[in-house]
Amino acid sequence: MEIKCAQCGAMIEITPETGFITCGYCDSRLYLDLDQTVRHLYLKPVLKPEQLTAIISQELAFLELKNPIKVIEANLFFIPFWLIRLENTVLNFPAQKLEYSELKDFKIPTGELLPYDPELEKRYPVEMPIISLEDIKQTPKIEKVKEKIERADLIHIPFFQVIYQSDDIKYRALIDAIQGKVYAETFPPSLFKEKDRYFMTLFIVLSLIFLLEAFFIHKFWILVLAYLGTFGISGYVTKKLLTKKGY
Repeated sequence: MEIKCAQCGAMIEITPETGFITCGYCDSRLYLDLDQTVRHLYLKPVLKPEQLTAIISQELAFLELKNPIKVIEANLFFIPFWLIRLENTVLNFPAQKLEYSELKDFKIPTGELLPYDPELEKRYPVEMPIISLEDIKQTPKIEKVKEKIERADLIHIPFFQVIYQSDDIKYRALIDAIQGKVYAETFPPSLFKEKDRYFMTLFIVLSLIFLLEAFFIHKFWILVLAYLGTFGISGYVTKKLLTKKGY
């Protein structure tokens, strides 16, 4: 059986067991998908494992964590995506089931695209596509414009699967190894929430004390002094508690 190379148009002899092939005419690495060939590429990773702590820390800066996070484990692996080129636009779709829901809107970043090398699988985990190009063509987004498809590429994107620790609790995240974007379902609790809980408790307690003082103290200046004393003591106690908690 012969099939046309998606890169140079040459006819390539294949067998039913063929999955990934190299064109003997242009040396392009190709992926066979339902009797058609598409270019098979991968993006070369840019980030290094030693950069991940800083990336996660910056991503979580808005949480004002009490202690620095610590990356315990970081493993590079590759996820396949379909890159569909239409007449006026480019769309991409995951070719694998995604663990993180945020990745459904992932945009393939600009980077160094290289022909897929099977040797990559000996160094890193490489997920193979389970969603075919034909499946993508049947999605509502593509079905109406599939006649305008100019080219389809299968591209493996590098990610780091990271386990990091914050206050003795471990969290998992996925980091795009090109741009450094962090994907995660859960994050450490925000310091703002902890502080808000203390201040809300303080507000409730002060309100009750002020009401009791107003009920039992009838002289105006004594009541003012009582309010000031209560406010000062509560502020001092709250500050001590927050300091003890490391806030």
